Amino acid sequence: MALVKKTIELDQEQINRIKTALKARSEKEAINAVLRQFDTDLMLAEEILKDAGSFDFSEV
Repeated sequence: MALVKKTIELDQEQINRIKTALKARSEKEAINAVLRQFDTDLMLAEEILKDAGSFDFSEV
């Protein structure tokens, strides 16, 4: 995992809620946990949908 330093504006109330919910020791830990989970969910969805095919609907 490559770490990069970013300067961004984030919602502090959301960060506080996430940090509390995850019992994270730091804001960085909380944000990285959420990013990892979202990335995992995204990769899972991509894997599930890659062989889903396409649908052809015809009007009746």
